[in-house]
Amino acid sequence: MNKLKKLKTWCLFDFGLSSYPTLILTFFFGAYYVKVIAIDEVSGTSDWGLSISISSFICVTLFTLFLKINKRLGLTLKSLNFLIPFLLLISCTSFLYFFNDSRFIYLPLLFIVISFVAFEVLNLFYNISLTKIASRKNIGFASNIGWSVGYLGGLLSLFIIWYLIRLSENDSSVIYSENIFVFIGPFVGFWTLLFCTPHFLSFKNISFKIPANFSILRIIKTKTIRSFIFAYFLYNNAVICIFAFASLFASILFNFSENEILLLGIFINLAGIIGCLFFAKFEDNIGSRKTICICIISLTILTFLLLFIKTKLFFWSLALFIGFFIGPIQASSRSYLSKSIGEKDVLSIFTFYSVLGNSCSIIGPFFISILISITDSIKIGLTLIPLYLFLSLLILNKKTSV
Repeated sequence: MNKLKKLKTWCLFDFGLSSYPTLILTFFFGAYYVKVIAIDEVSGTSDWGLSISISSFICVTLFTLFLKINKRLGLTLKSLNFLIPFLLLISCTSFLYFFNDSRFIYLPLLFIVISFVAFEVLNLFYNISLTKIASRKNIGFASNIGWSVGYLGGLLSLFIIWYLIRLSENDSSVIYSENIFVFIGPFVGFWTLLFCTPHFLSFKNISFKIPANFSILRIIKTKTIRSFIFAYFLYNNAVICIFAFASLFASILFNFSENEILLLGIFINLAGIIGCLFFAKFEDNIGSRKTICICIISLTILTFLLLFIKTKLFFWSLALFIGFFIGPIQASSRSYLSKSIGEKDVLSIFTFYSVLGNSCSIIGPFFISILISITDSIKIGLTLIPLYLFLSLLILNKKTSV
């Protein structure tokens, strides 16, 4: 199978996988768990947040152990090995159909934790496949196109569920005597199966290996990688916090309704698609590092201004521009790393990349929450976001050619 066909199935993989964070983690199912399955909204919100934190911690531990074991043994990982988390994700999301009251509070959370870990492992498979479907000279193009297709998949799945809710009896979320939200899990499972399977078929004979005696420290000692890793840790904390606190910021400070928050998510995703398509045309010409720097500078200014605006109109404007840059900064980070390492180090360095990403999911929101708690001010707490971005720019702003 040629690289163009592999690129198509690779993009479809993210198209299918994106329904999970969109429908399960961000919209709909989390709110459904809190309002319907949990005993009360306060304990439900706490349990849901704790489950996500536990999931991220498990991912950090799992990926770290994987690196440690393979450092000694130098094992080869075949593409078909990733079928295990693939089937786990499909099964666990499908099982969510059976939970529609408070008889079982923690069992659905167990399925969320398992599916979250499976999702992160599949994301690792997706990232390490990039060098197999694109040449070095067009990795930036492929990465941004893939990210935009992922946005599109999440957006389309979101629209389908939203449309079904609108079709329900008097907007009651009930269709044929069933709550529409119980179908979200099975829908995600089916969507994932339908669109992710072609990538497994096109990659069935591909394998990845961590060399024996591999050392992360050896790679990090490379100047370009070292500055990127430290910068990525900071600006990814900012990106994670933007996603984590966006709806809260809109709801509390600008009195956004649930429908307005949903529309905000839709339009931010649309802006992300446009941003990725825009930078797909230029990244390989200007370089991934410059693309990341442009995004960091823009996001620093936008998130700083966000702290001082007073009206919904300005909030909408800034939020859409943030969406425009937040997709490309993630896509370009992946392509930067792919260009900076040799083929033999792809699995190991992207596993470490996943460790950093999941660490940010814990650390970034934690420090903002602490600052909000100390100052009793959401805006003061969120000042850490532009600070993270500014510090990352100082680290990354060194001359490299990648």
